[in-house]
Amino acid sequence: MTWLQTGPTFALTLLVFFAPGLAILTAAGVRRLNLVALAAPVSFTVASVLALVLGKAGIPFNPLSYFAASAALSLLAYALRYVLRRRAGLATSGADFGVLGANSLPAASSKQRWTRPLILVSAVGFPALIVTYRYLKGFGVPDNLSQTFDNVYHLNAVRFIADHQMGSSLTLGNLTDASAGFYPAAMHDLMALVFMMGSPSVMQAINIGTVVIGALVWPLSCIFLVTRIIGNRPAAVLLAGVLSAGFSAFPYLMVAFGVLYPNHAAIALLPAALGLVIELLGLSRVKPTSFWPPLLALAAVGPGLALAHPSAVVALIGFASPLVLARLIRSWQGFRKGLETGRNALLWLGFTVVYLIVGATVWTLVRPSLASAPWTPFQSNARALGEVLASAPMGTTAAWVLLICTIIGIYVIARRLNQFWWVLGMYAIGGTLYIIVSAWGLGDFRTFWTGVWYNDSFRLAALLPTVTLPVAVMGAEWLIFRLRAFCDYLVATGHQNPSELPGFLRPVASRLPAFTGIAASVIVIFMLGIAAQGGTLSNVQQRLDTIFVTNDNSYLLTADEMAMLKAVPDIVPPSDVVVANPRTGGSLVYAVSNRNTVAPHIFGDRTPAEQYLLDHWDEAAYNTKVCPLIHDLKAYWALDFGDFEVVPGDAPFTGLSTLADGSAPGMKLVKTIGKVHLYKVNACT
Repeated sequence: MTWLQTGPTFALTLLVFFAPGLAILTAAGVRRLNLVALAAPVSFTVASVLALVLGKAGIPFNPLSYFAASAALSLLAYALRYVLRRRAGLATSGADFGVLGANSLPAASSKQRWTRPLILVSAVGFPALIVTYRYLKGFGVPDNLSQTFDNVYHLNAVRFIADHQMGSSLTLGNLTDASAGFYPAAMHDLMALVFMMGSPSVMQAINIGTVVIGALVWPLSCIFLVTRIIGNRPAAVLLAGVLSAGFSAFPYLMVAFGVLYPNHAAIALLPAALGLVIELLGLSRVKPTSFWPPLLALAAVGPGLALAHPSAVVALIGFASPLVLARLIRSWQGFRKGLETGRNALLWLGFTVVYLIVGATVWTLVRPSLASAPWTPFQSNARALGEVLASAPMGTTAAWVLLICTIIGIYVIARRLNQFWWVLGMYAIGGTLYIIVSAWGLGDFRTFWTGVWYNDSFRLAALLPTVTLPVAVMGAEWLIFRLRAFCDYLVATGHQNPSELPGFLRPVASRLPAFTGIAASVIVIFMLGIAAQGGTLSNVQQRLDTIFVTNDNSYLLTADEMAMLKAVPDIVPPSDVVVANPRTGGSLVYAVSNRNTVAPHIFGDRTPAEQYLLDHWDEAAYNTKVCPLIHDLKAYWALDFGDFEVVPGDAPFTGLSTLADGSAPGMKLVKTIGKVHLYKVNACT
């Protein structure tokens, strides 16, 4: 299948990812940028929270329940909006209360009514095309899969949710009854819905869902964040969009490494949530009329962020710390100037204290086990600092465009430090975390600050673009303003007093049209976006180009192993179970072949019966305990993918060890492709 043939799956993905959020927010009165930027984050919340509720109630989680619940929530939002409008005396007027903050923008002129959408489409379209191209190039074909061990879980999890119509993050765990427990499933829930609605394969649903998250959700989220900080000026909107595709650390790194699909989804939502916090605290360029709209919006976005990956909420708490302190400082400054009451200042002081206590508690407690966290520091402090400034983490080539814009942005903030120091504070927190994890020595101090992310430099590198982009945009906008001022000066002087210009400029300046400054600004903005695609992205693109390739030497599934998985459905009955070593990729028989397997994930607890089969399946002919277990689990089949394991473990799965040399009696070799074998037990009659 070619990418041109995946149009229906792309359409389904857009429907699942955006339609519920658009419907609910529209019913609540949200419009323009807020509407499109918050649609996907709200959809993440709807899907993940609905899966929790339906799981508790024993009701199937499927497209019907998803869209029915979305419709009900839309009606509820409209009803609440109607009641609020009535109470505000707006029932018959043209004004709009907007439950979630319909607009924070002044009324648009007739010219702005078409220029604003055009600017937004351009700002999103540019990164969307670039990210889509890079991902499609890296993926190769729609059904390719990431050759990384994490993918065993992610592919099987999407199949599991679709098969069981149960996607609760509280019970998804490691995909077996014995290992039921918490696992953030928001991304898996949405991609499972796409699969249930007609995606030809799990791989295609995940690949296209990944494209939509990186190419649309991320740029929209970035634009929302930047406009909260410096306003909705056209240059800021365009720069936020075009530069969002210029970071090697995100969105590409989470797909090229890991593969960390949940982190990829959560970090794409993070800028939108951070922007809402800025609005809620009254630090945004255009102040909301009430704290209720951003508060309700944050309540609608927060659960989806948490259930996409909890570490994103911890990052949000960390990045928001300077914002809370900035709000406290403004409150006390306002009190001293007589602009705020002492009671209000004390309330903000109390809020700050509670926030810091709760934040420290969450930072300390919400963290994974570090038993499987092998990442160690690998560089000096000086190099790590340079990588932060140059937007080149993990040893990639310096992003010169972003480096220059970031340095200028720091200069711009320094000149207006009282107003924007908290933007620099967010950037400093992100940079410091990366420096600690990549350059500081092993120990409790490093683990306290970075253990939430498994002490993994890759995960913390992926957070840097969220806090770097606003600084870079402020620097780039400063350059654009200077360029436009120079062009406007040339035009005005060339038409009114050309003698003031140098001789070589007079003929040109006198012919320049009035819109020269605007045209030059737009051209330079897109040139910056193109230039940002330079060397910094080459390393991560190279990994993307290789990590999804299936050949004779592939890490997770070789070409022969994939061919065997595609042949399994024609051989193994749907009701039967296949025994396979998950560390060799054999457990992907579930995601790829739609046949159940004893161990659907590399990690996780097994029942005594499951573990016994994994250790003794090839002893069926002489071990009297084996055949009853095979009959109970219907585990009549086994896949032998050799002895190479993507994650070698201390306790190997020994139940298939004698199959390859033919020494296991009572086994029938059903199919062979290269060095890959499918067996059926004959000893259990």
